[in-house]
Amino acid sequence: MQLLYVRYLAARPVDEIQCIAQTRRRHRCTSTLLSPETPAGTWRLVPATATSGQLALPSAVMAIYDLSAIPYAEQLRWRAQRCPQHAAIPTAADLAVTDWEPFDPLRHHEHIHNRLPTHTRHPGPTGRAHEAARP
Repeated sequence: MQLLYVRYLAARPVDEIQCIAQTRRRHRCTSTLLSPETPAGTWRLVPATATSGQLALPSAVMAIYDLSAIPYAEQLRWRAQRCPQHAAIPTAADLAVTDWEPFDPLRHHEHIHNRLPTHTRHPGPTGRAHEAARP
């Protein structure tokens, strides 16, 4: 995923990334970051280039979920890993650490997919998304 012009590896698929805020009952919020009420990112194919100080992969491309076109405040919300409701409540404590890890194309090469996703993932009756073809 790319947000705030930095590429990150998320711990789970985009539509399953969970808010890290604590609820009033002292449990982790079950809401996801991807919400129908908020702007969504777009899947794009981009060069699998390395950042400064890293070796580059030879002419490889990879699919990323790009949030660069959404408003800055929304990108900050994603980076803080908070759902829209908890982003509006800055005093709500975090119950977990964010799941982001800076993406390194050499260390995370098994996560590089050179095709865009062909299937969308929809929440099932249990609230978890059904597995679809990975990008």
